[in-house]
Amino acid sequence: MADDEFFDDEQELMDAVGRPAEGDAAPAAAPAAPAGDDGRPAPPPFWMVLAIAAVALALGGVVGYLLGASSALASLEALGADEVQQTYATDGGASSEGASDALPEGHPQLDIAEDGTATLADGGSAA
Repeated sequence: MADDEFFDDEQELMDAVGRPAEGDAAPAAAPAAPAGDDGRPAPPPFWMVLAIAAVALALGGVVGYLLGASSALASLEALGADEVQQTYATDGGASSEGASDALPEGHPQLDIAEDGTATLADGGSAA
């Protein structure tokens, strides 16, 4: 069984605080929270409750926005990476151009010379 010495000591300390020691004057009352008629501390004013609720609501909105934005951004980045990978994928190396040289579908194909000039693959000029 647990030893109750700790609780007995606490009870003695609480009793000692309640009554002044012999020969001492009454201790000065420490300023405490305002008490109601029944001795319990008074609740905070209503405006303070509203202010705390507003701050909590604002913080919840900010945190929710940040979590949602980072989730949406990560989703878009993953989707974008998949599209880029599909766009530049080659069909087993059948193309003579590397994936970095090929333009996406719908763009005119270019021939790039050693000096950096580009011409259309069908013979026109696109410098």
